[in-house]
Amino acid sequence: MNTKQLIALSAFALAAGAASAQTVPAEAWVGAPIATTGSALSRTDVRADLDRSKTVAQAPQEAWVGSTAGENVAAGALSRAEVKADLALWTRAGLNQYARIDGIDSTNPDFRQRTAAYERLRNSPAYLAEVKQLQGVPSVASTQPAGGEAAAN
Repeated sequence: MNTKQLIALSAFALAAGAASAQTVPAEAWVGAPIATTGSALSRTDVRADLDRSKTVAQAPQEAWVGSTAGENVAAGALSRAEVKADLALWTRAGLNQYARIDGIDSTNPDFRQRTAAYERLRNSPAYLAEVKQLQGVPSVASTQPAGGEAAAN
């Protein structure tokens, strides 16, 4: 194949490709163009909206997930044992299976039942017992001899 034939074949392929291509306006592909000049709001309106949003009460990070048990606890105030005990109760209530779901339906009866069980556990002596166990502190029941002999002495 000589050079003339190669150039002619390339030109033909280019012309055929250009002729078969459809011309579609950009709006059909990506929608109407976004206005980049000007805004419907003035700078004063934007500042006023920002100031209004600052006055709205924001939930503390501890209240984003979980129960109301940790409402009055500052960030970083819990010990490692307290956090691990809370996680153990969370798992015991069966809420760990919901941690893998992107969107939790809080109206789901099973989820509500498990959340109520977690809150009962978290607000019961089971939480303190779990913390003490994780800290290595023996519980009162394990320090007494079997049969109630400590009460007899």
